[in-house]
Amino acid sequence: MADPYIDPFETKIYGKFAREQMAAVLRGKLPPLDGMVEFAIGKQLVADQAMSDVLDRQPKPAPELDSGAVLEEARDVIVRFASYLDSLKGRPVDPKVFFRGETPSVLARRRITKLTAAVGHIADELERQREKVRGAEMWLAELREVHEKLGIVERQQRATRVERVELGPEVSTAREAWLAVYNANKSL
Repeated sequence: MADPYIDPFETKIYGKFAREQMAAVLRGKLPPLDGMVEFAIGKQLVADQAMSDVLDRQPKPAPELDSGAVLEEARDVIVRFASYLDSLKGRPVDPKVFFRGETPSVLARRRITKLTAAVGHIADELERQREKVRGAEMWLAELREVHEKLGIVERQQRATRVERVELGPEVSTAREAWLAVYNANKSL
């Protein structure tokens, strides 16, 4: 009996190893049975290919964002936005409104959850103060984009560390068929 813990992705490794071992260990031991060994190797190859085809048709997981790059981008946006606010003639808006009384450089060093909330607050506040800040549309777009990326990174970090594709019944059926061939060949 094959190991029950062989997952669908490991079938590629185990199947190839089984074929190699049958060829190396069994072929030539009893020449009249070499045809049977070749038959078993061929059946394993067909089962391996069928399993591989099923796995290739499965949906691929979404690519992950680089959390370090996203955090750096968010921190950069906060600091640049603060500098921009300071550069506006006559200071039409108090920067404390955006940064909740904290200095932007300190706010930018917060952990991802607080950083995400801070960027969201800055964007929401800028939306309310839109008429007073020249170039608000450009800043809003940049803040919303980085806020969205931070949300994705935050969800990625909460998700399980081992990325697994949701496998449907087709994969389960193909795995059972593969295990039947593998079990038979393992008995040789």
